[in-house]
Amino acid sequence: MKDSGKAIIILESKVDGEKGTHRYKGEWFRKQKSIFIRYAEDEATRSLIRYSPNELSIKRSGAVQSEQLFVAGQSRSGTYRSAAAAFNLETHTKLLVMHAKASVDHNNPLLPSSPPFTLEWRYELFVSEQMSGRFHIRLHIQEDHEA
Repeated sequence: MKDSGKAIIILESKVDGEKGTHRYKGEWFRKQKSIFIRYAEDEATRSLIRYSPNELSIKRSGAVQSEQLFVAGQSRSGTYRSAAAAFNLETHTKLLVMHAKASVDHNNPLLPSSPPFTLEWRYELFVSEQMSGRFHIRLHIQEDHEA
């Protein structure tokens, strides 16, 4: 069982009914009871996603600095900062699931042993206590065999 590797990351988003797809190259790795996905959104912003059973966190650094936390059925606070603005975020997570095609890790059966797998979550985002939108995200992780 490999604990890390290069990855192709496909981010599908639906925001208030409007769809978008982005493709990135990055890496995945396992550490204790979590899976991490790291990639550059662009030259100035990097993202680190941590998934452990029932919890997902996203940290962005660089030109944009933000932290978001998702727990199904719960609300969590976060932050967003850029050169143009800074504000508090709150996520109300409706769904958080891991879809794994790979075999599971026998030490932690809630995590896949390797890609491919998909993280899916739905949430409402509040910015400074005002509803900003309804989001449905699918993050597909595949091994990058060309890396």
